[in-house]
Amino acid sequence: MADPDGSFVSGFFSSLAMIIVTELGDKTFFIAAIMAMRYSRLIVFSGAIGALAVMTVLSAALGYLVPTLLPVKYTQVLAVFLFGYFGCKLLWEAWTADPSDDEEEPEEMKEAAEAINSGKHDEEDPEALDEAGSPVVLRKRGKARLSPIFLQAFSLTFVAEWGDRSQIATIAMAAAKNPYAVTAGGVIGHSLCTGLAVFSGRLLAQKISPRTVSYLGGVLFLLFAVGTALGLTTQRLDTASRPLRS
Repeated sequence: MADPDGSFVSGFFSSLAMIIVTELGDKTFFIAAIMAMRYSRLIVFSGAIGALAVMTVLSAALGYLVPTLLPVKYTQVLAVFLFGYFGCKLLWEAWTADPSDDEEEPEEMKEAAEAINSGKHDEEDPEALDEAGSPVVLRKRGKARLSPIFLQAFSLTFVAEWGDRSQIATIAMAAAKNPYAVTAGGVIGHSLCTGLAVFSGRLLAQKISPRTVSYLGGVLFLLFAVGTALGLTTQRLDTASRPLRS
């Protein structure tokens, strides 16, 4: 099984840092940022973070269950390879990126805009704002109707996050660390990133270079790989020395 008795603090902050460096400037980040420019920020935030929280719980649950099917040492070795792969991939992308691309609109922002436009409802302004800037509650036959913008933000975010590197990394981290800590850190990390996207996403995207984020993410993933490998080595040495102690 995953390490449920492992350090909660270590798992929490590892997950928090991992989510922040992988989600800043990601497609889900720009989905929330662009939608918040057109619709109610509160509803967009609620839909996006709802999808990300569900995805985090599912990913951590998968990471927790994997060690029940495979020995812990194999899941930790797999975690080392996954962290190492994503770390090298991010560093390579940052190294080979054209510096002039930093001055252009990020590709993730373009993809997010296309996803929003493709999922746009035919009706005009499905979540209109009143004179005070508050969302107009849509009602039908005297009953409140679930906001179509909430559903759109939830579905677009969920689909964009499925199979993303942060989801796979969350599964690997939950298999190697305390899954409850990974879940808590992941949800809070997503909340911080989504909050930044909703309230200052466009401005932040113009200030932070995508290459810088990739470099930071690559280094962090490699540190996770080294840390997990060292932990695995320590466990093996400890197991090998037990017969000698007795």
